Amino acid sequence: MRRIVLLAVGFSLAGSGAVSAEWSAAGELSGSRSSMTHQNAVAKENDFSFLRTSAEVTRMVTEGRLVWVQGNEDYTLSNVSHPYARPILKTFVERLGAQYRDACGQRMVVTSLTRPTSEQPRNASPLSVHPAGMAVDLRVPASQKCRSWLEDALLSMERNALLDVTREKRPPHYHVAVFPEQYGAYAVAQIKAEAEERKAELASIVSLPPVVIQLGAAEEGPSAWSSGPGMLASLLFAISALAGGVAVLIRTHERAQPSPAASPAGTQNRRRITDV
Repeated sequence: MRRIVLLAVGFSLAGSGAVSAEWSAAGELSGSRSSMTHQNAVAKENDFSFLRTSAEVTRMVTEGRLVWVQGNEDYTLSNVSHPYARPILKTFVERLGAQYRDACGQRMVVTSLTRPTSEQPRNASPLSVHPAGMAVDLRVPASQKCRSWLEDALLSMERNALLDVTREKRPPHYHVAVFPEQYGAYAVAQIKAEAEERKAELASIVSLPPVVIQLGAAEEGPSAWSSGPGMLASLLFAISALAGGVAVLIRTHERAQPSPAASPAGTQNRRRITDV
């Protein structure tokens, strides 16, 4: 089973715009107009375009400003009209999806990503950042255990000013707006910590003392290889040890593979993104 390192990291908001006193009391799922105002302000600070039509979404994908969010073994998409988002939002979805699956044993469900203003639902806020590609809607899990885990994880990141989350009722979902600079720095710190953990695990395996297998005494001569219960037991032990070693190497290799969240997207988003 994969292990995800969760860090309680605080980040300064200096240089990312002033935060209102009302919004800074974040940590609830009810949402507010001030939180929507802040989300909208963050999008504008990052020079994100608010897309109006499907054609504009397509153009942004062609230019590489939006990337395909296709789903994987950790999360799936349900009725998503435009499965594209800012690169940092894809990093967020993939990392949260992996953590969610480890905690709940099921895939997280994404119900909306980028939505142009012409396709916003009637009850959408005019300040919504879905048209800017920096918001994702997540289905509310049916399981109380999974629901509690997901809400705790989202609220923890909200308290660290990495995102803003609201639980909507019509239809039931979590609206999550991810703040690019703050979450980008957080993701880089997590990825670095996970790499150090893998390095420590590999070092501990390499430092294990070698297993010495004695198949037979040298003085017994070649005939010791061809007969006797002692020979059979030694041979079976050797095969078992070899199989175990191969299994360890396979697991080590799997853990050492870079996760989707460690893609350049998480690092690239430390830079300011500008639409033209």
